[in-house]
Amino acid sequence: MGAGNQGALADAPGSGNEHKYLSFAHAFKEHLGFGIVGFVDKDSQHSIKAIETWGGTSFCCIQHAIEDFEIDVAVVATPDDTHYEILKELAECPLKLVICEKPLATDLQQAREIVALYKAKGIPLMCDYTRRFLPYYGDLKRRYEAGEFGEIKGALARFNRGMVHSGSHAVDLFEWLFPDKNRIGHHEHYHHIENIKDYRIWQIDLLFERYHWREERIGDMPVPAYFDRHMWYVAENAYNFLEGREPLKCTAEDGLRALEVCFELMKGAR
Repeated sequence: MGAGNQGALADAPGSGNEHKYLSFAHAFKEHLGFGIVGFVDKDSQHSIKAIETWGGTSFCCIQHAIEDFEIDVAVVATPDDTHYEILKELAECPLKLVICEKPLATDLQQAREIVALYKAKGIPLMCDYTRRFLPYYGDLKRRYEAGEFGEIKGALARFNRGMVHSGSHAVDLFEWLFPDKNRIGHHEHYHHIENIKDYRIWQIDLLFERYHWREERIGDMPVPAYFDRHMWYVAENAYNFLEGREPLKCTAEDGLRALEVCFELMKGAR
């Protein structure tokens, strides 16, 4: 569901990103464990370009896809405010796994409803918070847990495009890296800068006893190279989960926890 950049076009031929895995379609197309059935997008030009690039069929709606094919995995790569309704519809389908771009929903109660619904239906639901899937961050977490950096003393995040859309990435990273350090959840550690003429700012600072780690992207700075295979790692985790080899690296419950902290922070910052 969704054949725009995240779903299918960010790394299509001619994009300049052909060597990367920035879209779900590219990763699932080249992963030996999967085959692409098709795309659902309200913009038919997106879905037509997607099937020309990656194969499959263009569907007008979810039900047509489900009726015509036996589908194991569905991916939701649509705008944030559409996730809730799409996830509700997918919960009625015989699927083995649903993958949803973050956030699960833009409303906290809706996110809680989705998590409860999928649990009741017995359908695994993955939430795509990028950093959980990348080996670079797995190594950072292992080094911290091994005591290489000493204790975490503080964390700071600056971002635009909103607390739920962008800030939740930082929240989820902190929750994952430091599950026992709830003091990091205080709102003074998060600075939201409103989007002005599409100017991008993204900074995360982790202050340890013996180490200062920073991730930074400001304006036109390129995305660090360790993000280039992000979607491949998502597809690999999905495949390994379905084969019983490993758990999901970011569950619906993880996605809900990030939203709960986000809404706490927005309430505390008022």
